[in-house]
Amino acid sequence: LAEAVALWGDRPGAEPPVVAVVAPAAATRLAHGSMEAVVDLAVAELALGRAEPAATRLTGLLAEHPVHERAAALLMDALAAQGRQGEALAVHARVREALADALGVDPGTALRDRHLRLLRPPAAPEFPVPSPAPSSSTLPAPLTSFVGRDDDLARIDTLLAAGRLVTVLGPGGAGKTRLALEAARRRPDRDRDGVRLVDLAPVTEPSKAAAAVLAAIGLRGGAVLDARGRVGGDELDVLVDELAGREALLLVDNCEHLVDAVAHLVAALLPRCPGLRVLATSREPLAVDGEALVPLGPLALPEPDDGVERAGRAAAVRLFVERAAAVRPGFAVDASTLPDVVRVVRGLDGLPLALELAAARMRTLPLRELADGLADRFRLLTTGSRTAPARHRTLRAVIAWSWELLDERERALAERVSVLGGGVTPASAAAVCAGTAVPAADVPDLLAALVDRSLLQLAPGDGRYRMLETIREYGADRLTASGDLGPARDLAAAHFTALMARHDPLLRGPDQLVAMRVIGAEYANVLAALRHLCATGDAPGATALALSLTWYWQMFGRHLDAARWLAEALAVPGGGSTPERDCVRAFHLFNRTDVLAGLTAAEAADDRAEMRELADRLLERPGLPGHHRVIAPVLLFLLDPEAALAVFRQLADGDDVWLAGLAHFFRAEIAENAGALDRAGVHVEAALTCFRRAGDRWGRAAALP
Repeated sequence: LAEAVALWGDRPGAEPPVVAVVAPAAATRLAHGSMEAVVDLAVAELALGRAEPAATRLTGLLAEHPVHERAAALLMDALAAQGRQGEALAVHARVREALADALGVDPGTALRDRHLRLLRPPAAPEFPVPSPAPSSSTLPAPLTSFVGRDDDLARIDTLLAAGRLVTVLGPGGAGKTRLALEAARRRPDRDRDGVRLVDLAPVTEPSKAAAAVLAAIGLRGGAVLDARGRVGGDELDVLVDELAGREALLLVDNCEHLVDAVAHLVAALLPRCPGLRVLATSREPLAVDGEALVPLGPLALPEPDDGVERAGRAAAVRLFVERAAAVRPGFAVDASTLPDVVRVVRGLDGLPLALELAAARMRTLPLRELADGLADRFRLLTTGSRTAPARHRTLRAVIAWSWELLDERERALAERVSVLGGGVTPASAAAVCAGTAVPAADVPDLLAALVDRSLLQLAPGDGRYRMLETIREYGADRLTASGDLGPARDLAAAHFTALMARHDPLLRGPDQLVAMRVIGAEYANVLAALRHLCATGDAPGATALALSLTWYWQMFGRHLDAARWLAEALAVPGGGSTPERDCVRAFHLFNRTDVLAGLTAAEAADDRAEMRELADRLLERPGLPGHHRVIAPVLLFLLDPEAALAVFRQLADGDDVWLAGLAHFFRAEIAENAGALDRAGVHVEAALTCFRRAGDRWGRAAALP
């Protein structure tokens, strides 16, 4: 079979041009035979335990022929035989999409069966799997199962095959060390001289990094002195002398506090030791040539409305339930425990260490109390393993280790942006840092530094930064301790009030799409600002911000949000009687009518009476902004359409083209309700004309039906 494949060349399945001209059918048969030879050779290689060359061969074939199901099924076998289940599942997903796109069909039985076997692995693999790590390895034996991270394991394996330096990045408690150890255990046949673990956590002096590596490869004390005398050099020369002829993997763990020293050491070793590979873990990159990164996010989380079966497959749930069952026998996720399990794993961001600490508390706490107690997570999660490093025994210690590695400006920025639960932009970060030692011009570089240190995550696509909830809580705790939490929230509220004041008018014009995107992205932060203004008793501020949200709520049909938050703003004492407060109450009554049912007759009568009173009062204030002027006739429309019609006529004849469009829109509704469809059509056309002139796409979309 190998000879047959070699005869054809490097493009199996391609028809020979000369043969295709004179004998097309023969060319097609030959091309098909060349592909089958490749697949048959892969079958033979798998039977002999040669999974890696089989995988390489089949990957090349599928690159040219992405819907070859037999090749895909065998490639899944070859990857699974190497412990690369994540990549095997990815092959299934790619072929399924290719089949759907090219042929409009689903995968056949062979592919479906392999997919199910990967999701529920059999007791014994079909082909040989790698043997345990050789005795030259210094890796500790695992005490608990490894859960999830299949894709990350596959990425590490691929990157170490293609390069020689891979760094696993992530915040404290993300499981960097455990992942790196698991990846190293699965490579015994690829590192002839074994794997050596270098734990830098106890090393406090940068100058001692090389000594730690020497100790890990078995050279200590007098042996180092003898080696230095033999090679006539320093510790680096001794390391090169020991490692230059080896094919080995160094697992360098916990680099973040010695990152500069480790970076220089690795950059010096790799060029002089061609058989050496380095797998590092750190909270920031080493930033040397040839480094490939594996950033760790949270474990896969269930969606809030997932059922038991689907939620139970999420890696975060599997880890928590497995560890909880170890301390509370019989614990499982079922219909009764699912809601609280989801609260726990989502509340802890899917961080493995936090989940393990939470599971340990199941010895003494019911699940419901554990979930409720996460509001004070740093007090609650303090019962880690007695033998764990000090920085991993409590949740607070995990985050504090990262905080202590920041400089003063990075620390100040990290604390201030912790008030921005809806995401961070350079503008919002600069706003909450006003009056601190962080200049606005330095904010973009400092945000990038916090990403490098795994305290912020840059969201793909929108350029916004996000902080995990656990890290955010730690930052807020530090702000509370320093007395700066209130001032930081004041600055955030001022920033988002100004942002809404700028973008609310744009919702009714040609820049509507831009304004929708900006407000949508910042919506959670804007609501947090409104909550803060209400909580601090700032009635004018709460009124102004709530009013600037009214049209956004209307556009998106968010009547529940509108009814809730307008009521919150109205409940702030000291607002007085102002046109703005009347508008807030009017919009509140309008939205409450949309979302509340079951009012008593007396309550409904009271609402109608107040609507009429508010409408009359607001009609006497012609200086209100356009979209606020329309709320009075809208309230009248709910009570007395004929009275509203007279007001809409005036607005339709006014100079405000957008307001005229909205008035024509309501006149069309009144005419439709009266059965006057010709007149309704006239007003719809007028509304569309006005909305086109104003550049309002939403208005056109509302009128066209």
